Amino acid sequence: MLPWQDFKTLWEKGQAPKDKPAPAPRDWAISSARYVGVVEEEATLFRSTMKVEILKKEGWTAVPLLPTSVALRSARIGGKEAPIYLDGGWYTFLTDKAGPVTVELEFAVTTFDEGGRSGFAFALAPSGGTEVELSVAETQDLDFTVAGAQQVTDQQQGPRRLMRALLPATGNLSVAWQRAATEAAATETARIYAEHQALIGVGEGLLQGRSIVNYSILFAGTDTFKVDLPLDVTVLDVTGQGLGTWTVEDSADRKVVTAKLNYEATGSYGLTLDYERPMPEGGGSVPLPDLRVLGAERVKGFVGVDARSNLEVRAGQASVARPIDVRELPAAILGQTDWPVLLGYRYAKEGWSIPIEVRQHDDVDMLVTIIDQAAATTVLTLDGRRMTQVTYAMRNNRAQFLELDLPKGATPWSTFVGGKAVKPARAEDGSFLVPLARSQASGGDLARFAVEIVYVEDGDPTQQRFDASLPKADVPATAVAWTVYVPDQAKVKQSSIEGSLRQVDWFTPIDLGGVSSAEAVAQVQQQAQALYDSDAMGAGVQPVKVMLPVDGTPLYFEKLLVLGEALELGFEYRVKD
Repeated sequence: MLPWQDFKTLWEKGQAPKDKPAPAPRDWAISSARYVGVVEEEATLFRSTMKVEILKKEGWTAVPLLPTSVALRSARIGGKEAPIYLDGGWYTFLTDKAGPVTVELEFAVTTFDEGGRSGFAFALAPSGGTEVELSVAETQDLDFTVAGAQQVTDQQQGPRRLMRALLPATGNLSVAWQRAATEAAATETARIYAEHQALIGVGEGLLQGRSIVNYSILFAGTDTFKVDLPLDVTVLDVTGQGLGTWTVEDSADRKVVTAKLNYEATGSYGLTLDYERPMPEGGGSVPLPDLRVLGAERVKGFVGVDARSNLEVRAGQASVARPIDVRELPAAILGQTDWPVLLGYRYAKEGWSIPIEVRQHDDVDMLVTIIDQAAATTVLTLDGRRMTQVTYAMRNNRAQFLELDLPKGATPWSTFVGGKAVKPARAEDGSFLVPLARSQASGGDLARFAVEIVYVEDGDPTQQRFDASLPKADVPATAVAWTVYVPDQAKVKQSSIEGSLRQVDWFTPIDLGGVSSAEAVAQVQQQAQALYDSDAMGAGVQPVKVMLPVDGTPLYFEKLLVLGEALELGFEYRVKD
């Protein structure tokens, strides 16, 4: 037998809380990245291998891999396409699995060539170690400059020059090369190249622009960037990493924007500007705002145009810039807008001019309130009185009231909206006004709610004839279903049935698009309660829910697509002795 003290010691050890491993300080890490590039005529084609460690044990992890300033051709994991999407100016890898993964990328970077010197620059995803290998078609010695590199070597391999470099954890890859000279003059001034990517939105009386300027900075750093715009352009915002201040000054014929950084940028830098320009009323020929990059040795760019209203936009005769298929625009432009991009342009030097033709058309009023289905039930008594309940399943985006023309002599007894009693009003023309709630969004559509009205009508039992009509609504109805209960002692003369509805054995099934979400229904009920609490309900009056005394033999009538016409029904009947 185990002694008590030994058992107690073992039991306490078993109850001791077990230490849980601390969570990782971040969700992912790139342990190493290798970039192998081949310089072609106007671009450098890269194959990159990134070893990524997903540290998050559960849920989805997003890993930024490349900036959208480069053109991504493919991203693969184990020979299969990797899930990539655009987020915050980066091509981002998405996964829900933890552990190591190797991502293979193919992409292209624009190469500049100016004054005998060539190169490129783009932002890098942070990694533990970065290795770069670059092949250039050149048989003579080249001087390579790799910003921030700890080790740079190059050698001749056949007809090409091969450069290798190791970089620390840095934010940019900036490489430049030129033919080696016997006496190279050192320079301490920065040489800047830029690519401008603009999206211009054409709206009601306004051009809205966003320009992204991607700078490549060689030799030395700079903390100041300047662009200019036409005088009639209003600059709304300027953003960029480490941006300190930005100012706008008017010159003789242009508006100069100066962005001052908190540090000296080297390699690459991105500046974003938001601006707008008024358009003349009536449209016509409208020039796009031509943002110019100042202080750059070479500038090229892309311009996309989208329409943000029912304006018609056509291309004018561009100067310096040439039209291109919108699919050739960079992803950074196409990813900015949910509107269709209609026009695309490309230019290789400053001084471009792009006019567009804008035509304004008259708006067409669209339906904002509709009755999906009206279900009416009328009970006929032996003394000729009628009691009717009509329930409208409707969606409303703007209307304040549902306007109804009640049958002559009808006395309303109760009105409910979204399950709450409301007090209707009388318009000057005598129509019946029911205050409406506004439909809430539900699954990409407007939620449906019910409007219910109960009214009674007197009759003459000696006539033994049913002549009635339903309320005429000011909005269209997809379908109207009317059930009439006649006393069991009454026999209807079938040949006498007439009216604007047809008799049916059963109602046509109507697809109402599913059931509204509980949240949307609750919101409509809250609005109906607010109508009840306000003047839409008489102060101090407790609402009464009227129940229809359904009894007798039912007759079924329906009409599809009711567009304001009268809903009338009549027939003869005879009461059995």
